[in-house]
Amino acid sequence: MAKKNAKGTPDVTTKAPTRQMWRRSVVVLVVLVGFCFSAIVGRLAVLQIVQTDEWQQRAVSQQLSDSIISPKRGTIYDTNMNPLAQSATVWTVIMSPKDIPDDETRTKIADELSVLLDVDRDKLLEQTQKTNSQYEVVKAKIELPLRDSLAQWVQDNELTGVFRTIEDYKRYYPNNDMLSTVLGFTGTDNYGLYGLEAYYEETLAGKAGRIVTAKNGWGDEMPNELKYEKTVDAEDGNSLVLTIDSVIQRYAEKYLANAVKETGCTNRGAAIVMNVKTGAILAMATEGGFDLNNPMEITDPDAQALIAELSGDEQSEAIIQARQEQWVNKPISDFYEPGSVFKVFTASMALEEGVVTESSTFNCNGYLMRGGFRMNCHKRQGHGLQTFAETISNSCNPAFIQIGELVGAERFFKYFTGFGFTEKTGIDMLSESKVTSELYHDTSELGETQLAASSFGQTFKVTPIQMITAMCAVANGVKLMQPYVVQQILDSDGNVVKNVEPVVKRQVISSDTSAQMCKILADAVNGGGSKNAYVAGYRMAGKTGTSDKTDQQVAENEKKDVVASFSGFAPADDPEVAILVLLDEPHAPINFGGTISAPVAQKIMADTLPYLGIEPVYTEEELANMSRTTPDVTDKEVSVAENTIANSSLQSKVVGSGSTVIRQVPEAGTTIPKNGTVVLYTEDSTPQKAVVPDFKDKTLSQANQAAVNAGINLQISGLTVNDGSDGEAKGGSQSIPAGTEVEHGTVVEVEFLYEDNIE
Repeated sequence: MAKKNAKGTPDVTTKAPTRQMWRRSVVVLVVLVGFCFSAIVGRLAVLQIVQTDEWQQRAVSQQLSDSIISPKRGTIYDTNMNPLAQSATVWTVIMSPKDIPDDETRTKIADELSVLLDVDRDKLLEQTQKTNSQYEVVKAKIELPLRDSLAQWVQDNELTGVFRTIEDYKRYYPNNDMLSTVLGFTGTDNYGLYGLEAYYEETLAGKAGRIVTAKNGWGDEMPNELKYEKTVDAEDGNSLVLTIDSVIQRYAEKYLANAVKETGCTNRGAAIVMNVKTGAILAMATEGGFDLNNPMEITDPDAQALIAELSGDEQSEAIIQARQEQWVNKPISDFYEPGSVFKVFTASMALEEGVVTESSTFNCNGYLMRGGFRMNCHKRQGHGLQTFAETISNSCNPAFIQIGELVGAERFFKYFTGFGFTEKTGIDMLSESKVTSELYHDTSELGETQLAASSFGQTFKVTPIQMITAMCAVANGVKLMQPYVVQQILDSDGNVVKNVEPVVKRQVISSDTSAQMCKILADAVNGGGSKNAYVAGYRMAGKTGTSDKTDQQVAENEKKDVVASFSGFAPADDPEVAILVLLDEPHAPINFGGTISAPVAQKIMADTLPYLGIEPVYTEEELANMSRTTPDVTDKEVSVAENTIANSSLQSKVVGSGSTVIRQVPEAGTTIPKNGTVVLYTEDSTPQKAVVPDFKDKTLSQANQAAVNAGINLQISGLTVNDGSDGEAKGGSQSIPAGTEVEHGTVVEVEFLYEDNIE
């Protein structure tokens, strides 16, 4: 019992802590300290080891100001090293507000420089007041004249320590709209947005440089005595050398543009010129392109008119759609039903498999019934009995239905795949369309109807680049090539970084089959169903096509649009160059490929083949009918002049009673038809005048008579030797418009076209 004190309450005595209690306290304290220390050490480990990079970047970002120096983007050249896309030097204006001496100067800079550089005055004044900054961008991408004006202004105002310019680059396309859908374009930051510019972005772009400047914890430049700045130079991009030849590209674009305009195409046109043996693209044209230096501008007048009638979101959406449509590279992006051009491949399959020979015959009564469908021949009464070669020249659908059935579904699809129609070609370009099984019939889907229609090129779709690549495989007889547009990559010093070699994908048909097809297709052009593609001296080979847009929705009383095309190659005996021309939704009186597409191919090839140095080999008939060059007989005696002209297989007409020729029409060196007339003037008399007739739709005999009556020389083009008399050919375009007054003896060139109704 506890003791009580005097007041009667228990007496409590405080005891000192025991040793055990001290030990417990120390243990608890050690544990707490250890825990805290471990936490701190762990946190330090995370900061210093795990998060080292992150915190270093934060420190650098707080201590350094980092500005980008743009690299010079690589140049894109054509095959002859003509620049197609290049980077022009421009400059970025940098200001150091820290070095501006006083407020009066700041106001002067804002007032005068804002006008000179066309920048906002208030914003510029605000920049001048950042007195701790040494790097303020005033304006980017100024060109040389403005840079020179700025330099003079800076010098006149003694502000050389305040302003400097940093070299930058702006993309420039010297040919404006040429090759637009192939080259593509860059954005304001020089980053490739479309076409080759985008596909080869990593190659062309280079590596950006940097200007690094030290700053304090407030984000301001360091004091002058601690000023720090380091420049890391940019690395220029590599350049591309294309397989495309600017000269051939201009031929293709010029003649394609004329055809699209004349035939009223509502869905543009396309043309490809390709090296048969390597797959190199020599030209690739889309009519309806855009200005590379201003790619956002809508170039289609119809689209412009439609957009002008809209407003708000509808207008914005229409602008976006119009831009996207004009940027499309039709030769590699658009699918179409190839029509009768595909008969080349059905025929190749049949020959290769031995189910037909050149002497095989097929009968055509005008149509065949397959799967409950009537499949017509373009010739209503039919072609009757015809040889295998004639079925191609006649482009007879019923005959090719029979040929396709001889091949059979399984073998048909094997070759369809072999020629590359079930896959992308692999061309080194952006936006080659993906090929899906919905575009064609595989073996299991090739029933009676599908096989029949597919045999003459309907109910499935291909791209133009697939078509010309397959045509080259028929022509070269050895391999299916992978098409390509870049042949070389150069560094910034012009050294070769990479040479691109042709890629062989596989062999599809034998050289024997190829030789047979080359002969048959050449006969089709040189007197057969593709006569409008004839080029004297080069024995063109090829096939026309006119395909219905079978999936197009139209009213019951309306016809579906068509695609008119031609694909071929030359010279047929040793093919070098292939071509494809496609006119999409033409609205001319006659829309067959043989009438409107083959002549375009003829013009392109007639210019391209001699340009490439491919020597013509003329037949005796061609040599006999070739045009002459007017000899120079000025200042010669009349008798001598007449003999000289007669020796050139030409005729002469003397005007005046003088003894010496003082002037001649046509002038010396002018191309003139055989037996044409040269007018010789022997006195300063008034020239004899003639009015150029209208040769449109005239037969050759009618045109010749009109030219004789007018006293002019008629130079004809477009006629084959075998059909050069009269036949079905009619006058088309002429070099001098009808009704023009000219001198007697003037040469007028008239293009004659065969009005083919061959599909």
